[in-house]
Amino acid sequence: MISKKEAEKALRSMLSMPINKTLPILKKFAKLPRASARLEGDKYDFVYVHGTREDRVLLIAHADTVWDAVYTAKKRILKRNRRPKIGYENGVYFSKDPSCGIGADDRAGCAILWLLRQSGHSLLITDGEERGELACKHMKEHYPGAFDLVNSNAYMIQADRRNASDYKCYNIPVTDEFRSFVEENTGFSDAGNTAATDIVVLCDKICGVNLSVGYHNEHTPDETLVFDEWYNSLCVIEKMITPPQKRYPL
Repeated sequence: MISKKEAEKALRSMLSMPINKTLPILKKFAKLPRASARLEGDKYDFVYVHGTREDRVLLIAHADTVWDAVYTAKKRILKRNRRPKIGYENGVYFSKDPSCGIGADDRAGCAILWLLRQSGHSLLITDGEERGELACKHMKEHYPGAFDLVNSNAYMIQADRRNASDYKCYNIPVTDEFRSFVEENTGFSDAGNTAATDIVVLCDKICGVNLSVGYHNEHTPDETLVFDEWYNSLCVIEKMITPPQKRYPL
């Protein structure tokens, strides 16, 4: 199990990255062994790290935040290379800047993937999720080989959901067996099928789920991240993917 000390260090590092840029995070993951990347800076970028396990699962997070410079150019609220002003009190991270949050959606998920980078499972870090799953749609249309490769995994887990213990499969036609697997291994509750995220585009041949990672009030300056909730999700995912894995096809 990853220790709280190691986890907190990785989380703080990820939250300290520029909140209005994605390339620093994408390039960080692109340096990992077995990584392949599209890095052109146009919100269609992604980094895929192919897992070493034969029963590998695909872990997903997105690097962009709603305060990305591309999204906020007309508002002129964010400076170049702007780093969030983060406060921490009673186990909760919060913004000290009235103009933006802390980017926990989805830097919290990126931190989880970074901590699980040596798990033997595959990683996918995307851009453009906050503007309609742009990188995933681009991959599906223009990189069919990569799209097939991500669907060669056993199933998908996206670490990008508010609250402490929710899960969503959205409108993906996942099997009852997969839902039972998720609930038995997480103890999380189904939060319904509204909205969308990257797995809605990516899940073509395999099932997928999006899990809570402890952030609240996302997309607002009042955004917070509860460390214990985030750490619990990290531990839940780590425990879930450690044993031999079964493939869950659609």
